[in-house]
Amino acid sequence: MPASASSRGIAAGEVFSLLRAGFLAVVGVVMLASCAYVPVAVDGVSVRPDVAAGAASDNPWIFVPANGWITRDTVIPVSVGACAATSCPQKVAVAVIEARGAEARALARSLNDPRSLVTRISEGNRRRIALVTQAQRGVPRATAARRIPYRVVSRTAAFRHRTLSGFTLEMRRAAAGRNEARPAHAAVLARSRGGTVKLVLVIGERAGQVQATARAVADANL
Repeated sequence: MPASASSRGIAAGEVFSLLRAGFLAVVGVVMLASCAYVPVAVDGVSVRPDVAAGAASDNPWIFVPANGWITRDTVIPVSVGACAATSCPQKVAVAVIEARGAEARALARSLNDPRSLVTRISEGNRRRIALVTQAQRGVPRATAARRIPYRVVSRTAAFRHRTLSGFTLEMRRAAAGRNEARPAHAAVLARSRGGTVKLVLVIGERAGQVQATARAVADANL
């Protein structure tokens, strides 16, 4: 996700709880890279075996030691990685997540009707703008203008691969003109089995690359 959109437009808390888990997992890549836990490579992306073992290499992918995460027992990150270096064939962040119980049921509803996610993003964005605007009363106008989040617009579409169902999501600043930020794209594919939902979440700057990566990772993990 472009820095301008993430810092001023889209708060992680505005996105569905499982998508939020994926965003936070990606943000934690650098912080967790130095942990004593062994990084867990995401199956389905091009990496050498020594990367999964934590050895130094020139491979541009970075993986989180997912087994070191402290999370709710209903949302479990299986593996998380990101490729953001200039040598990356596609600049994306990837998370494989399992959900159980109420989280899995809520995710299943969003998979069936992803438009509800767009509604949640829009409502959360409006609330955040209102709260920050209220907090800027008495602050010089130029300073307040830099702090108030941009209005965000988003759209979603159904996304299917083999027998897997999911959705794509595009988020961008609503401001028009040449300075409009590039959109951020996400793709989700999921498999339900019993009371568990296992999903692949991919975030990046290019819709085609995001969707292709989601299909590859889903083939290897779902």
